[in-house]
Amino acid sequence: MSHPDSQWSASRPNRTPCRHTPASSCPAAPFLVPRAPGTLQDGSPMALSRILECMPHMAGLYERSGELKVLRGAMDATLGGHGEAVMIEGAPGIGKTSLLAEAKRLAVSAGFQVASARGSELESDFPFGVVRQLFEPLLARMEAEDRQRILSGTAGQAAIVLRRVVPERSLGGDFSILHGLYWLTADICERQPLAITVDDLHWSDIDSLKFLSYLMPRLEDIPACVVGTLRQFEVFARSNALDQIVTAPPSVLVFPSKLSAEASTALIVGEFVKSGAPEPEDEDFLSACWSATGGNPLLLKELTEALTTEHVEPTAAHIPQVYALGPRAVARRVAMWMRCLPQGCAPLARAIAVLGDGAELSHAAELAGLDRDDAMQAAKSLEHARILYTLPSDEMKPRMGFVHPLVRAAVYEEITPADCHRAHRTAASLLRDSQAEIERVALHLLRTLPSGDAETVTMLWSAARSALARGSPETAAKYLRRALAEPPTTADRLDLLFELGNAMRRVDSAAAVQYLTEAHEMARPSRQRVEIALALGDALLALRHSEEALAVWQQALAITAPEDTELLYQLNACILSIPLYEPGRPDLRQDILSRVPELRSPKPSESMGGRYLDCVIAGHDAVIGDPRAVVRAQRALHEDAPARPSDGQRSLSFGWLALISADRKEVLASLDAAVELAHRQGSVNDLTGALTYRAMAWLYRGNLDEAAADASAAVHAVETSSLGLRRLVLGPVQAEVQIEQGALSRAQATLEWTGVPDPAPLTGLMYYVLYSRSHLLRIQGRTTEAFNAALAAGQSFSAAGGDNPAIVPWRSEAALCLHLLGRDEEARALAEAELKLARYWSAPRALGRALRIAGTLSEGGADVSLLREAVTRLQGSPARLEYAKALADYGAALRRHGVRNQARTSLSNALDIAEARSAVPLVQQIQDELHAAGIRPRRHAVTGLQSLTPSEQRVYDLAVAGRTNREIAQQLFVTAKTVEAHLSNVYRKVGVTSRRQLGGLAEQADAAEEPE
Repeated sequence: MSHPDSQWSASRPNRTPCRHTPASSCPAAPFLVPRAPGTLQDGSPMALSRILECMPHMAGLYERSGELKVLRGAMDATLGGHGEAVMIEGAPGIGKTSLLAEAKRLAVSAGFQVASARGSELESDFPFGVVRQLFEPLLARMEAEDRQRILSGTAGQAAIVLRRVVPERSLGGDFSILHGLYWLTADICERQPLAITVDDLHWSDIDSLKFLSYLMPRLEDIPACVVGTLRQFEVFARSNALDQIVTAPPSVLVFPSKLSAEASTALIVGEFVKSGAPEPEDEDFLSACWSATGGNPLLLKELTEALTTEHVEPTAAHIPQVYALGPRAVARRVAMWMRCLPQGCAPLARAIAVLGDGAELSHAAELAGLDRDDAMQAAKSLEHARILYTLPSDEMKPRMGFVHPLVRAAVYEEITPADCHRAHRTAASLLRDSQAEIERVALHLLRTLPSGDAETVTMLWSAARSALARGSPETAAKYLRRALAEPPTTADRLDLLFELGNAMRRVDSAAAVQYLTEAHEMARPSRQRVEIALALGDALLALRHSEEALAVWQQALAITAPEDTELLYQLNACILSIPLYEPGRPDLRQDILSRVPELRSPKPSESMGGRYLDCVIAGHDAVIGDPRAVVRAQRALHEDAPARPSDGQRSLSFGWLALISADRKEVLASLDAAVELAHRQGSVNDLTGALTYRAMAWLYRGNLDEAAADASAAVHAVETSSLGLRRLVLGPVQAEVQIEQGALSRAQATLEWTGVPDPAPLTGLMYYVLYSRSHLLRIQGRTTEAFNAALAAGQSFSAAGGDNPAIVPWRSEAALCLHLLGRDEEARALAEAELKLARYWSAPRALGRALRIAGTLSEGGADVSLLREAVTRLQGSPARLEYAKALADYGAALRRHGVRNQARTSLSNALDIAEARSAVPLVQQIQDELHAAGIRPRRHAVTGLQSLTPSEQRVYDLAVAGRTNREIAQQLFVTAKTVEAHLSNVYRKVGVTSRRQLGGLAEQADAAEEPE
């Protein structure tokens, strides 16, 4: 995807020479352009107070040496190739913006590019508003060739965010856009480090916060430094994306403190002297100024200006005036200037307060009822009074902003509610007529009162569709809710409710149910009613209201035309999924499953609905341990099948589960395709589901590093979204990986992260959590608790009809607990029962585990034969870690029976596999066994192509094919630093030092495989 060059170059003529600061930056921007002290860009005199604002390195940063040290350290680290982030948190006026301006000065002097943005209350509902402030100026300044190069790669996925007008039906999903924005950032800073500065993060739009949250853990791999400011102790209606940005590594959080009495005195004296007023000498007066403002730098400056303007003598006699002015210094100064300034100033200031920072002066003039000349004069007066400032912009279209959010608030709060409503409605009309983005028009419509205006509904609806196309369902939902309140005509209400309900399904299932229920009740029997029912049932199931979902779907099934096979497939897939997600009552389960035989079809599932149905039936077969599940899942997930993200992935996951449980290698190809599709077109929900099941597949194969990477990425996605249901599968998968790696405390934290209480309910997908909880408790030595958890997992799994030990091996886990409790006879009975079920399912991993545990618990010589069979069954399977465990237990049994040489071979081979997979507890177990046998472990040195992990193998293949590190990273959806790490491992393992040698190695390998 790429942009026409004209889209970016339209605003380039007459741009300010301020190289790195976008049109929406703060008033500290001018210091980026060298000029004579005390002058503006045009050479005119500049107020000393403005100089202090614009050049904070010269003055204004009282007692901020610690914060400046942190900023310099972050810049230095970024120059070294490892990006960092600094978040500056504090009260309004404490000096956050001055520190941010200093960060920009430091960055420019160090050779950084600078991308700046500022959040605002008005634009907090503008999708990707802060992102656009950051990147649009950077792209506009690029040469066309460079811009085309960047946007033709993976970064092009984010281009839709930056377009003025977007197609209503976009292939992009919210995750693919975040991923594209990351690569846009990486590509921009490839040749020159980048400083990203965002003032007032707390007012940033949710989509930009999600991007920054996505960027944070990847900063270490690119030369980009993020510096942001946010207010302290304020509650903002945001997701936890903001918390992730502020608290997660590599963020460093700093809290500028109030000024000391000494610094306060220095500031006050300096301000009085600059104004030409007598220098304050009365200590009580100076102390009162400090006390009245709480040492807040902004309030101190505003207080001293108010005092000097009103010619208040700095003596003890006037201390009451100090306390009267102190906390209201900003509002008092603004009100005072508004009374003194020429007549047109107040209307213009109010107009810009309504339009927001960055408002075009022409629009503000029209809203204020002023002609151009009067508006220009009023703007100059307001700028002289330090209420407004001129933003860097096209000289033909000057833009204005307030010098501080508190100043805007002081002006805006003086507008009456009725006038405010009228002003925002007029602003919306002005922007619509000037062909502004429809979302920018919608920002003002959100702040108007409902009046039954059809055009308002149309514009909000259009803005919602644009926001959805940009991957912003939260913002789209806000626009649609406001459109509902207008209200729309009866004819439009149904469609609007349906669209709103679908948007809310990606944000808030409970709210989605509300809107979809109303739409469902309004709709007459029709195909649309069935489509609404599909969405409503899905939202109900996400809330675990399974019986209500079933009722909705069954009603829809009754009115679906027999020839509409696609909808029939989808409805049946949904209905059959209920017992898997929410087992509920046995009679309900039996009623649903009684329909499975009639839905089995010998024909391949060519449509998406058919694939969904096949996957759900395969899921049921897999859960009960019926081997027919494998063939059905294979046909549903074959490589040539069409792919579509989002709505059907919940059904497809049952097909993945069936193939993972059967140790089928083709499942990884299907999961890889799903992950790739999510990166390129999909949502966070799509990606999380695909990563969760791919992590499970890697875990069962014993590839712990790959499983950990996928699980970690999925966890981060869940934490910045509302995908709570994913935790019930994802959490146990990650915990099992951590247990195998020996990270027991992390596994404990992960299981707590799932949110499942103890004791846990036995319905739904709780059996995954309960099984992992039992496994962890047993290793921690809490055997009785572990046994009870294993039994609970069995009860929960059985409620879903589960009997397949390849999915939940609760019997063998309970058997191990019973053995530790000295109840061996009961333990052997459970182990034998699991072995019988595993033989029927016949997948190597589950059967090998069942044989291994039955062998360790058996008496006499049966242990060796069972363990030998476990080794044989697992030897050629992909379940390499389970194979290592079988080898280890078999070697231990051989040692106990005195067969020392075979024990050495078995244990040594197990050690090689365990060490290669970083399975720390298993490595320790094997080393202890070797030590007990008096066998010295051979030195572990796994080399050659056969020693490469799956991730290393993929990097190797692409490197041999001539791909650069960046191209490999984009294709594999990892960072360039990750590719470098994998290549280093490849070089070490195969004994080369360059890519050229890799190519020669590949040729030798190909030649060795050719028949003679």
